[in-house]
Amino acid sequence: MELQTKVKIEAGKRFSYNSRFMMFGSCFAQNIGEKMQAYRFCCDVNPFGILYNPISIANAIERTMEGRMMGREELMQHNGLWHSWLHHGAFSSGDAEKTLTAINSRMERAASNLKTADCLIITFGSSVVYEHDGAVVANCHKLPAKAFTERRLTTDEITERYTALIARLREHNPSLHIILTVSPVRYMGRGAFDGNCNKAMLLLAVESLCKHTGGVSYFPSYEIVMDELRDYRFYAEDMIHPSAQAVDYVWERMTTCLFSEDTQQAMKDVNSLCKALSHRPLHPDSEEYSVFMEKTRERITRIREKYPIINI
Repeated sequence: MELQTKVKIEAGKRFSYNSRFMMFGSCFAQNIGEKMQAYRFCCDVNPFGILYNPISIANAIERTMEGRMMGREELMQHNGLWHSWLHHGAFSSGDAEKTLTAINSRMERAASNLKTADCLIITFGSSVVYEHDGAVVANCHKLPAKAFTERRLTTDEITERYTALIARLREHNPSLHIILTVSPVRYMGRGAFDGNCNKAMLLLAVESLCKHTGGVSYFPSYEIVMDELRDYRFYAEDMIHPSAQAVDYVWERMTTCLFSEDTQQAMKDVNSLCKALSHRPLHPDSEEYSVFMEKTRERITRIREKYPIINI
């Protein structure tokens, strides 16, 4: 008896531990990115912090591609903190120079990583944007609502912005493969209908981009949670965000389509090694533990010889 609506995932390009990844987008992108890092993949996650709308994500990618550092004049101060309209509040601080240093050092590292990345994963969270002085902001930084104009992006706006962005990325890094996905985190502040319309704009834009742009594919994280995990036990206490179990499930589905079988086996070895390295022995001076550590070092050597990029 089949008790689940299984989402079909189209076969796409496969990657290995020798591949370099980069991720931009919502909190769901952060969750998946941290999974990749935990399995010791070379993955740069959200160098501008968590971003939700497609325009802010595109601005961040474009700025990273250009490697253009941020100046003091681009910061603004509110409630004793210095903020960037392009960044998440995680970069904000009470000292302007400290904020700039954090932003620019992270930008410098991200610019280098984007140039050499094999796969760029972009997760759209919301099609609703907030504009300040005519420009879309990545974060409102707790300013009053009257300081912003709220609106929903159209499918054409998103498609046109990313068609141009992807063309630039192709020139910047010709071998880069791009995976688009839509966050399964629901937006229910204005009701279910409004929340569904919000996601619909993103899904239609992604469909158009995948259909008309080469080297771009879609991973159905939204559909997996909505259809395969159609039960509130897969949500956090707020009934909006996916639970840790749901994130684990989507990650497992992603690994089967994103990585080669050889890489999937290597992931099991890496996970086992990480657990071994985190082990705290009761008797660290014992012969048994000495033998255990020697075998662990041998396993690490074998993994590094096959995948030099792995950092264990």
